[in-house]
Amino acid sequence: MAIGQPIDRVDGALKVTGRALYAADRRFERQLYALAVRSTAAAGRIAEIDVAAASGTPGVVAVYTHLNAGAALNWRKTDALLALGAEALGLSALAAAEPDKPEGYLPLASDLVSFAGQWIAVVVAESLEAAREGADLVRARYEPQPATAEIGQGDETWLEPTFFFGADMQVRRGSEPEGPARHASVDAFYTTPMQLHHPMEPSATTAVWGKDGVTLYDSTQGTWATRAYVAESLGLAQEQVRVVSPYVGGGFGGKNQIWPHQALAAHIARTLQRPVRLQLTRADMAVASGHRTATEQRVALTSDADGRLTMLRHVSRVPTSMTGGFFEPCGLNSLTLYETAALDVRHQVTRKAIPTPTPFRGPGETPGSFALESALDEMAHRLGLDPLELRRRTYPQRDGYHARDWSSNNLLECYRRGADAFGWPDGPTAPRSLREGHELIGFGMAATAYPAPALTATVTLRLDTRGHVVVETSATDIGTGMYTILAQAVSDDLGLALGDIQVRLGDSSFPQAPTAGRSKSTASLLPAARRACLALLEQLAALRNKADPAPGSNLPVGDLLVRAGLAELVAEGTSAGMPTDRNLSFYSFGAHFVEVRVDEQIGRLRVARVVSALDCGRIINPKTAASQIRGGIIFGMGMALMERSEFDPVQSRLVNDNLADYPIPVHADVPPIEVIFLDLPDTRFNDFGARGVGEIGVPGTAAAIANAVHCATGRRIRHLPITMGQLL
Repeated sequence: MAIGQPIDRVDGALKVTGRALYAADRRFERQLYALAVRSTAAAGRIAEIDVAAASGTPGVVAVYTHLNAGAALNWRKTDALLALGAEALGLSALAAAEPDKPEGYLPLASDLVSFAGQWIAVVVAESLEAAREGADLVRARYEPQPATAEIGQGDETWLEPTFFFGADMQVRRGSEPEGPARHASVDAFYTTPMQLHHPMEPSATTAVWGKDGVTLYDSTQGTWATRAYVAESLGLAQEQVRVVSPYVGGGFGGKNQIWPHQALAAHIARTLQRPVRLQLTRADMAVASGHRTATEQRVALTSDADGRLTMLRHVSRVPTSMTGGFFEPCGLNSLTLYETAALDVRHQVTRKAIPTPTPFRGPGETPGSFALESALDEMAHRLGLDPLELRRRTYPQRDGYHARDWSSNNLLECYRRGADAFGWPDGPTAPRSLREGHELIGFGMAATAYPAPALTATVTLRLDTRGHVVVETSATDIGTGMYTILAQAVSDDLGLALGDIQVRLGDSSFPQAPTAGRSKSTASLLPAARRACLALLEQLAALRNKADPAPGSNLPVGDLLVRAGLAELVAEGTSAGMPTDRNLSFYSFGAHFVEVRVDEQIGRLRVARVVSALDCGRIINPKTAASQIRGGIIFGMGMALMERSEFDPVQSRLVNDNLADYPIPVHADVPPIEVIFLDLPDTRFNDFGARGVGEIGVPGTAAAIANAVHCATGRRIRHLPITMGQLL
């Protein structure tokens, strides 16, 4: 059996030897290079833009601005185009609260400026160096307007969105108790800062036209979604656009949505009749491929004397862009994760002069869990309870928000297994009571939960006369291990060695698969692969019976195909998506346990170790799955201790849109991380009993660290990131 084994990535050798080609690695004859010019104003209009010096730069072929892009590139705003792009994401949730729907943003479409960093020109040249030199010479003069980028600056209009990310954004159920039922309470504000995705591979699109249409070599999490957007923009049938993205150097949500550069590259290549690569710089990634916005959250809890929640209130205030619709739905876990008599979960959104935000690994759950899990820890200390015991007492027997039973919920076992492996103390630990030498020691924990979605997907198998199988689907592997687990699934169902299986991904000419994100790819693709395997086995059985009906005959596959006059045998399988049982709620659960050490003499805070126990159904490959969880925990460490995007308070411009000024964890920051999977199949979810693991490692991690810091120092930190300045 290959499933359940810690098999190395089948694409690993290609990646570590540099043979895996990413979007910006493509080189074609007469290829051109395009770079964008960003606005220095945060709001207003472009009064004048001077491209003469840029156009005269040796090697520069063309410069496009709002003055010529419409005519030269046929680059215009259309409702259909904008409805497909990232700007439209979530607009329906805001529509009821916003009668005057904003017009979606498209760069180079008008003189209007909506945020600092907005693209105002694109320079195309024979080389990347010439494009950069030309971009530096573009000059613009603005008619500025007042603008604010952060919550709390200026007068703000708060919108109350409706239904978003599968949940009501305004939920009130029950009433807050009075008298003896209100034994203890917590009411506090928590904030998280704006965060940037910063995948290792910046986004890029290389567009190449042929007689039948255009091929885009793109860094995207969804080839079919990108194809639909680009085809609509170009006025072509989707069959005339091919999107190729076999390798993606990280996405985290920033490549999950559709961005203008993908179509813009195709427009420029069509106009100039040459291949064009439009590559985002690291600074572009901060303004042209999304981010996680800052959040302000108020969490209020009340409980009875036994620690059972009688009221949970979670009110979030978050910004979005002037033209977009995505916002952080911070209250998602508060709807389901704890039993409470009264529930009040609300979201308020305001428009700011910022780039459009987008999903970022655990959108909603990640910042929301920091506030919720920190408040639970505060409540435990108010009650004199072990924080782990408080969570046991508020364990959700069922999904109260949806009024459904869980398909599977082993959260209590996660608590037990994680606590045992960590060595969690029996009973509450007083702050500042643990010390070793100069270091204060703190223990903290938090729960995590994440939905388990699935969408329909199709997988094609091609069996040749050698007995080798090629697996094809348009899904992308953004570093999660999809190449490997598909090979494992097919290996088991067909009884083939892994070396006899080739997996081909990330091509829109392959069968439909959902965009990678929201931890749904495994549950969507593996059932499709199984159905394809069953269909292939049926075809083989029919050929075998026809070729030699004698009982027990076992002709080699190659001989069967040769006798039938076939070069290959093709089978296809399509998964069903979510289970049809609407009386069940499908989630994954877990718990993080963290030790921190604080040396107050030298001002050092470090995470010393992490243990995470997770209930994610059956684990297809424990090696790649644990890698995903560790990566998520490292994300949580960055959120807790380092990451914060800063705006210039006067100009509303990002001042740390680069990796030099935006710190993220490196090897020296990362402690031993033990990942424990319960590995209990959720057979009511799919045949494999497997749920996605891509994002559940992030929610709760920052809270567990903050809770451990409180245990070590006695300081309750409610505003991330945690710095030694807050502790000393």
